[in-house]
Amino acid sequence: MVIRPLLSFCKYVIPGDNKPIIDPIEQWLYFFREAANQTAEQLARRLPGAVFTEAVGVLEMIAKNPEERQHYEDRLKAERDEWARTEQAKLDGKLDGKLEERLRVVKMLRDIVGETDPSDSDLAGLSLDQLGQLETTYQQRLRDRT
Repeated sequence: MVIRPLLSFCKYVIPGDNKPIIDPIEQWLYFFREAANQTAEQLARRLPGAVFTEAVGVLEMIAKNPEERQHYEDRLKAERDEWARTEQAKLDGKLDGKLEERLRVVKMLRDIVGETDPSDSDLAGLSLDQLGQLETTYQQRLRDRT
């Protein structure tokens, strides 16, 4: 391992007890110093936290044969893709909510102003920006009437 020679200069003393290590710098020193000598379970016991769980997973992946490594990378890609799909669905839902709200406001203003054009079906096809412009127009017509 490339890291091992670099750590021979480090004056880090490994704690003798088997308690979890809390200090982040000490955690990383322990990880780099002991990762090659311990099992994933031993490292997980001493180094709590998601970042070390992921780091141990990467080490295990590196140690595998090419087919197992490809399977790991495919699974990781699938997890990231699913996260991206979920995030996009949240964004799409927010946009749909904004469109529906703006559409309701425009219809209400249109009815107050006494307009009949555009129709509800025409309004439904407009973008958020177009609905915003229409809302501004109707608000201005209301102000002009008073």
